[in-house]
Amino acid sequence: MASTGISAVADQIAAEVVEARTIKELRPAMTSRMFLREAVGGYSNIVSFPAWGDPGAASAPTDDLSEITSTVLSDTQASVTAAGIGFRVDITDLAKAITPSDLYSEAGRMVGAALGEKWETDLAALMDDFSNVTTAASTLTGVDVLAAVSALEQRDVPGPFYGYFDPKQTGELRVEIATTNAQYQSGGRDADKVRPFGADGYWGEYLGLPIFQTSLVVTTSSLIGGAVFNGEDALGFYEIIGPHIETQRDASYKATEFVGYHVYGVAEISDTRGQTVKSAA
Repeated sequence: MASTGISAVADQIAAEVVEARTIKELRPAMTSRMFLREAVGGYSNIVSFPAWGDPGAASAPTDDLSEITSTVLSDTQASVTAAGIGFRVDITDLAKAITPSDLYSEAGRMVGAALGEKWETDLAALMDDFSNVTTAASTLTGVDVLAAVSALEQRDVPGPFYGYFDPKQTGELRVEIATTNAQYQSGGRDADKVRPFGADGYWGEYLGLPIFQTSLVVTTSSLIGGAVFNGEDALGFYEIIGPHIETQRDASYKATEFVGYHVYGVAEISDTRGQTVKSAA
């Protein structure tokens, strides 16, 4: 068993004796689930998201005596498999006794953050998987974002639309806001885009598009792969057991175990309902 003993926290303890506080660890933002569709499962770790195919437009009968032809409806489905992920931290009794701060609370928080980071890593990996791509000439601009939105509209994809970008991409949008003379951004109406974003990764609304950001967005061949997509039918998840943290006492090792566990899966439901947005890394 790998325990967090006094050697692992020695440097932290030395600092806390002076300041009696802990500096938060660096973590990427964790976006909310508001733009994902949830699958309803049964007694299986695999479920499907069914979707009707486009039946096309109605046609006019030859005359008022002719029969209206029956049209065969088609359907497709995307499957998602839920699997378990876990994270564990062990705190020895001695480490707890000599640490000025609440080591148990800190350990529990870090276990929860690790579960969330894995969720976000899996979600972010889907962003550059859409077949349709808008590639910026270099840095990301508002023109590129609007081009991605327009591409969805040209495929008859309905809203609501969401953006999901790397902090470098949202930073480039901020630069454009700061340097543009366009009336839309004038008067400080986009000043909120430079405030620190929250733990849920919400960056703000840009040109009518709600945008989330996380540093876990995929980078391939020196290009960052964010996305703009339909927030109801492009991406989905299946969750069997929600994220939770439990403690377990192991007296023989003189330690308390903090164990996090989550069983879920994420998947692309509809390829046409998303547009990958690439820009220089």
